[in-house]
Amino acid sequence: MHKTYINHSLFALTERKTILRQIPMNTIIVGAYWGDEGKGKIVDLLAADSDWVVRYNGGDNAGHTLVVEGKKVVLHVLPAGVLQGKNAAIGPDVFFNPESFLNDIKAVEESGFRIKGRIVVDERAHIIMPYHIMLDGKNEEKTGIGTTKRGIGPTAKDKAERTTDLTVSDMIHSGFREKIKQAVEAKKDELLTKGIMKSKYESEGYAQKIYETYSQHAEKIRNYAGESTYLLNDEMQNGKTLLLEGAQGSLLDIVHGTRPYVTSSNCTAGGAAANLGINTRKFKVTGIAKAYPTRVGEGPFPTELGSYENAKKEEKGKPLTAAERKKALDGDEEILGRWIRQDGAEYGATTGRPRRTGHPDFVALRYSAMINGTDEWAITKIDILGGKTFKAAVAYKKNGTTTRKFPFKLEGWQPVYGEKTYFWKAMTEQDCTEAVKKGYDALPQGMKEYIKEMVRYTKVPVSMVSISPQREITVIKDVLKRTSEYLK
Repeated sequence: MHKTYINHSLFALTERKTILRQIPMNTIIVGAYWGDEGKGKIVDLLAADSDWVVRYNGGDNAGHTLVVEGKKVVLHVLPAGVLQGKNAAIGPDVFFNPESFLNDIKAVEESGFRIKGRIVVDERAHIIMPYHIMLDGKNEEKTGIGTTKRGIGPTAKDKAERTTDLTVSDMIHSGFREKIKQAVEAKKDELLTKGIMKSKYESEGYAQKIYETYSQHAEKIRNYAGESTYLLNDEMQNGKTLLLEGAQGSLLDIVHGTRPYVTSSNCTAGGAAANLGINTRKFKVTGIAKAYPTRVGEGPFPTELGSYENAKKEEKGKPLTAAERKKALDGDEEILGRWIRQDGAEYGATTGRPRRTGHPDFVALRYSAMINGTDEWAITKIDILGGKTFKAAVAYKKNGTTTRKFPFKLEGWQPVYGEKTYFWKAMTEQDCTEAVKKGYDALPQGMKEYIKEMVRYTKVPVSMVSISPQREITVIKDVLKRTSEYLK
């Protein structure tokens, strides 16, 4: 089996280079839905053709799960391309948790991989402090908007206020202790009100405790700190290629997402230009479209299967009975949602929370393609839908009104499904092997019907189809060619 994977990797690499010769080599990766689309695997795959892999948004609230050479690695801050031995950069608009960064490095090394490339952490990246994490948890108890409680929102708030924010530059230079004290003093009332500090007299001791921990982090991170904007632009000028790795998904974008249930950063392709200071006209945009949407936490979800409350009560890992699977095939959406969640291991890499699952949503995908300028889709986890019956939303309806546009306020809108119902038999290991070797035409007919309708609705072709968590089991041969024909 291991040798088969290696052979397929070489085959896929040759085919991928054939495709990339026709388009710009620099690529921006964006999630098409609400995150958790499997971006990590695609970044890891495409990193083979890139010199630099760059994180441009988010923080350790993102979790990218990779399966390489049979080993599972979960990264929260480091770009996935480090497993390919590539140079990696963490941009100036990433919310940086130094402890998570160091844990990522440790996880990579303990999994038996070597970090061979250069790692640069932009000195302008804002640091997530312990009180940010505590405040995030307290705020979530009050608002219930579904935060990961990693401190991202409070750090972004300090960044916007500009007087209490702390950066990597602050952490590695003199005066860090005093800046922590000033920040804690300025936030003292809030920390007292939220119960994070018990007395106004303990602020100095609280700040000192933070300094003692973060000064140790600083010594380990100092060698990685630098400037990324000139660096990356110079590298492109010198012919080097960049792969920009977005966190979360487009529908969680702070501007274009389903507010208030969004993240605190720009998740779209345009965010890469703003956050890194680069010319995105030199890039193609690849949207990662999981074959079915998922959502973690609260917020509107038109095509949801079942309910989030029931999902939280499920026994994780408990397989469905034959009778339950039959009910799902007969139209029981609650069980179908649980079936997809179980087969797809849809539990947050960062939080462990169950992900809500839904029927495919072509309205959301077309909106995502529009706001990102998506050039091509990479479809992930389509193997999970094998053996299941499902449909796709082509419009929304509310109070007698039907729309094919994605509403800025999504609450209350119900899905309008297309006439087609999709089904194909689950692919065997041999089927997957043959599909990687033979290409798009070897995929199940029902799967190709689903892909065709998705392409026609969104007006965006597909460049690759992932049919396994393994890096190598990805169909690339003839995918872009065949799916482009659907647009003629």
